[in-house]
Amino acid sequence: MEGDLTSLPFEELLQRDFVSASRLARQVSDAPSAVAIVTSEDIRAYGYRTLADVINGIRGLYTTDERTYHFMGGRSFGDVEDYAGRVMLLIDGYVVQDNLFDQAYIDESGLIDLELVERVEYVPGTGSVTYGNNALLGIINVVTRRGRDFDGARVSAEFSSRGASRQRATWGKRLESGAEVLLSASTLDIDGRNLYFPAYDTPVTNFGVAEGLDGERSQRVFGKLSWSGWTVQGGWVERHKNVPTNPSRYTAFNTPYPTRDETAFLGVRHETDLGLQLSSSSSLMLGRYAYGNTREYALNEDGEYDEGEKYGVRDYRGGWWRLDQKFVGRWFADHTLVFGAEIRDDHRQSFGRRFLSPGGEVTYRDEAELSRRTFSLYVADDFRLNERWTLNLGMRYDDSDDLDGNLSPRAALIWQQDSSTIWKASYSEAFKMPNANDRWISDDEAVPEYVAATELVLQRQLAPQTRFTGSVYRYRRSDLLIENAEGEAVPEGTSRAHGVEAEIEHLWERGARARASLAWQRSRDVHGRDAINSPDLLGKLNFTFLLPGEALRAGFEAQYLGPRLTRARRELGGVTLANLTLSTERNWHGLFASLSVRNLLDRRYETVSGLDWAPASGIMHDGLRMDGRTVWLQIGFQP
Repeated sequence: MEGDLTSLPFEELLQRDFVSASRLARQVSDAPSAVAIVTSEDIRAYGYRTLADVINGIRGLYTTDERTYHFMGGRSFGDVEDYAGRVMLLIDGYVVQDNLFDQAYIDESGLIDLELVERVEYVPGTGSVTYGNNALLGIINVVTRRGRDFDGARVSAEFSSRGASRQRATWGKRLESGAEVLLSASTLDIDGRNLYFPAYDTPVTNFGVAEGLDGERSQRVFGKLSWSGWTVQGGWVERHKNVPTNPSRYTAFNTPYPTRDETAFLGVRHETDLGLQLSSSSSLMLGRYAYGNTREYALNEDGEYDEGEKYGVRDYRGGWWRLDQKFVGRWFADHTLVFGAEIRDDHRQSFGRRFLSPGGEVTYRDEAELSRRTFSLYVADDFRLNERWTLNLGMRYDDSDDLDGNLSPRAALIWQQDSSTIWKASYSEAFKMPNANDRWISDDEAVPEYVAATELVLQRQLAPQTRFTGSVYRYRRSDLLIENAEGEAVPEGTSRAHGVEAEIEHLWERGARARASLAWQRSRDVHGRDAINSPDLLGKLNFTFLLPGEALRAGFEAQYLGPRLTRARRELGGVTLANLTLSTERNWHGLFASLSVRNLLDRRYETVSGLDWAPASGIMHDGLRMDGRTVWLQIGFQP
């Protein structure tokens, strides 16, 4: 199939252009790192339903589910409730992380429905040369499908054994004028379940049982119009989620603690060939984010209700716009110059928190209004020294009105050893500005953090249908917060990480394909200890094939997550999870279906929690039990 890049022989893949985050053609072989691609065929074959599912299938990455949000991890980062993470998330090249926490929303609070995804591109390593702030350790770009990919209406419904249901309607078309239109809307409703938390097994907290407090509702809308070099697209998502994991904020476990996330963006892009070997890509993005919760109950240290401040209301809001002008010049032989400028205005970063008395009167108010404007210049050059050697040099300068200017350099050398072997060596530096939440809680004294990264990559064709990708990397992150002798938090800490990743892919006849990867990493925090929630070993195996008769496709996935430390420095054992999906290979009278079993072996395991202890009991609460076996069924119709 046209979109199935994984089915192509390696030699052909090296010559095939893919649409990068900037929407300007580059070749996979020219990227200075080991790019990983998950296609729409993979998404369907393995039953992925959220971007977190996709990330869990990518080499060297993993996610942590804290039953409110999913947090991304890999290559020396992964501390729970680290909202910013260290990997930038884009949709068709638009940065969609909010401007309050810089959070990458990869669960049901995310903007994009996976049915609309053509592929997901993961570019490990620093990305600040191209994207500036927060592209510290990598970039994930979600490329959406076109109207012609649907060629009409498509409706579907999903149901799960955990009491979840989803409805979706999509329409796409390529019109006679050449314009492409894509429209989609979906809703999700998940029933609340009873969850048991041993650390809260006290009469005050209903003996540790959260009764029906894991419910969730979300709705999404997405649209895209492309015509004559212009593309206009936008998305909106609203999610209401009950939080079952923090009963210190309730009078008891049967009191809901609902949160609300709302994210929206509108992007306009124009691409054109200006002549004289110069092309242009101009884009404007408007973004908005809102977060709030309605009630926040408190218990004092004796496990009794605090009568003075019974509950509170949070209302956080963000708004921003970003203008980017990019040029690609090919004026000189063997050189491809990419240069441009970007302006980003985070004009609204609003925090509001109010605590109310039992009578509804405001007893305490904490509010802040922040903003930031950033101007950036960048340039990069792909210089083909000869038929075998290519030098990639890049630099970006970012200047914000609340911080000193910062320079992010990158140098990479690519060697085409022969027709089947490519080596890549790179060094780069990147940074992450303190987000608005950091500035608020630190009284605007937070500072950026920095990373220096080196990486060596090998891509080799082992056989006509088999390819290997391996990489060795080392990161040094500096200006991290550490407590000094006076007990003050100062940005003088340094963490280090190094690791090895290897992946092999093979394609058989009749559409069967397999991908296996192994990643080993060693991460040290600012004290020289093993980093929290950073497993040394990650293993992935994906295998999909057609069943006899070629009407159904099976997709099997196994994932190993190695031992990792909680915030209390308790070690959680490693766990192997298996997933199985059966899906129709082609529509039958317009009908299609998919049946997925997640956690096939019904493994019982824990993930790391951001909570440390339960005030009512004094018991450590540093891990969360995850779901056992879950079944999902999707049925759809497309005339």
